[in-house]
Amino acid sequence: MKNYLKSYPITHTTIQLRDREIQLTIVDAPDRFLDELSREDSEGRLFLPYWIYLWESAIGLARHISEKNETFPEKYILEIGCGYGLGGIAACQAGANVVFTDFEHDALLFSIHNAQQNGIDSAIFIQMDWNTPCFHCKFDLILASDVIYEEQNWQPILELLQNLLSDQGTALFSEPNRKNADGFFKYLRNNGFTFEKTTCSISLDQKTTLINIYTVKRV
Repeated sequence: MKNYLKSYPITHTTIQLRDREIQLTIVDAPDRFLDELSREDSEGRLFLPYWIYLWESAIGLARHISEKNETFPEKYILEIGCGYGLGGIAACQAGANVVFTDFEHDALLFSIHNAQQNGIDSAIFIQMDWNTPCFHCKFDLILASDVIYEEQNWQPILELLQNLLSDQGTALFSEPNRKNADGFFKYLRNNGFTFEKTTCSISLDQKTTLINIYTVKRV
């Protein structure tokens, strides 16, 4: 695993949560890989390697989880688009049973490494396209940070919630105050879900970003 990670230039960072720290290994200077790792599938869909960035939304989600620590023990949780695994790691440390998923195999390798270096050895990691989920079970909680930036993703994410979120379950979405976010959550509201919104500020690389956290439930 560590030898594989060496195929990327890596750096290490520490994310401070309410009562603990999470150590992350991430890609150093990721901009250089944006063109190199971009690709199109046979249908002309463009896949950009967004996983190589540590996003403010993931930090906001992890901090939200740490602040709601008491609500996570024994929960069965699915994280979609896990990237470096920050949100899922915070949930594991709060006592949850987490299934980490990402479309990108390399992202999963980093999330596995990051989970291990934070003392997590019982999580599950699965490569999955949210257009074709591979589960036949329900989850108490679904985590997603910065996954609604493209409108083409809205329908498959809605269907994932409809099919995989338990009747009394909750989904947590974090996003960096994008203009199209209102459209996505209106779309959820029109299809059987309700939500509450909170906002926090995340400082990263000398930049402060407003992050919205949406708590989504069935009506």
